[in-house]
Amino acid sequence: MVSTPSREMTGALVLGAGMLLVAGYVLYKRKSKSYSVGKLSQLILYPIKSGPPMHVQSAECLETGLKYKQIYDRQFALIGKTTFISIRTNLRLLKLKINYDEDTNSLILEAPTMTAALSIPLQVPEYDPSKVKSFMWYDNRETLYFDYGDTYSKWLSEFLEEECRLGYAHPEIVREINPEMVYNHTAVHPDSKILFSNTHPFMIATQASLDDLNERLEDKVTMNSFRPNFVITGEGNSVIEPYIEDSWREICVGPDAVLYNSRACPRCPMIYVDYDNHKMRDNKEPMTTLLRYRRGTVRKDKSKTVFGINVTLIKHGRISVGDKFVAAYATA
Repeated sequence: MVSTPSREMTGALVLGAGMLLVAGYVLYKRKSKSYSVGKLSQLILYPIKSGPPMHVQSAECLETGLKYKQIYDRQFALIGKTTFISIRTNLRLLKLKINYDEDTNSLILEAPTMTAALSIPLQVPEYDPSKVKSFMWYDNRETLYFDYGDTYSKWLSEFLEEECRLGYAHPEIVREINPEMVYNHTAVHPDSKILFSNTHPFMIATQASLDDLNERLEDKVTMNSFRPNFVITGEGNSVIEPYIEDSWREICVGPDAVLYNSRACPRCPMIYVDYDNHKMRDNKEPMTTLLRYRRGTVRKDKSKTVFGINVTLIKHGRISVGDKFVAAYATA
């Protein structure tokens, strides 16, 4: 009697074959000679720029970043008098809690100082040019946003104890990626854009790099300090070496998605934030330690502290926690 493979086994074989085909395509097209293999252990969105993380089990990789149901990564920003409000300028953001209500397709914001929650509808509002405003980005670029209105502004301003407008990245006004921040334009999806991310639609970090950093620190930090979208770990006998991500080029995640490593991610004082104790670290760690051995090597990033990688899209697809990935890198 000849046994036949189960549906689950067949599916696993098909997925594995698909991953090998994608990896083979990448290695052939880019003439890379080596690759890393691991798995996706965490998948994280930040619906509000500088707001709390939302851990999910699966999401879509799109030109603008991750999408979970009707939530897009960094589709909202909190706008102060002149620029956006971040954790490093207002630590009250650390007390904000965020959830998704699928029944009403809304983000639900809660805070200990507020008696009622704030419900933010996620359906795309009708475009009204009179509601389009602007603020100055950190690099003095003017950035447009769609103002969600006074109801949301009142709640947020009261919670943050400063003037605040809820800015939305309306599809009519999404930003182009700054060309100075993309070091290989031929590998970037032609429709790549960003919402309220700083420079790129995705950021990847590896657990091995965080573990190596923590071995050098007296007070350990968590991955929250670096706010990645993907956390990558080794799988089985495959070992991910610390900072090997710097040399990755194409990254294949799951059966379809292909990403491109644009550059090592320069870090700002946001990494001083102590998420557990709701304060900024007085010793400026982990930046102080990273400066001793982790600096950029390309263009404007030279001499800057780097950790993780900024990534753009080549081919979109759905990905899930536990998915295998193959990261090709040139050895020549």
